[in-house]
Amino acid sequence: MRHRTALSGLAVVLLLGSAPALCDDLSEATSLLCSSSWAMVCTGDQECESGPPWAWNIPQFVEVDLETKMLSTTEASGENRTTPAEVLRRENGVIVIQGMELGRAFSIVVSEDLGSMSASIAAEDLTVSVFGACTPLQTRR
Repeated sequence: MRHRTALSGLAVVLLLGSAPALCDDLSEATSLLCSSSWAMVCTGDQECESGPPWAWNIPQFVEVDLETKMLSTTEASGENRTTPAEVLRRENGVIVIQGMELGRAFSIVVSEDLGSMSASIAAEDLTVSVFGACTPLQTRR
């Protein structure tokens, strides 16, 4: 697929989605650790591919700081990627995170009771959907 490199930007950090995994209750969490499990990439010429997120340079794990609205790859990944969110709302048992970076718009929805997550990125002639799960992240002391 010709757009694989288009996903290397920081906005990809935000793509994590809904996997059928049971996680801790996130309703009181201030930071999350999210893991991606499956992705689908579609181009404007009506070609779509699905598979493991790392096939499109989507990080395996992302830390989400709900207080500062920052998303980042984990230190262990060595990728040093960060993305600020412009919108972060908690409503009706879901966390919604949205923003835009490098010409890409992203949106993430996380279930507070299950930790399941669905995310998407839209760019010119490209959409990406990623599915995964989140759990509370303990702050470092």
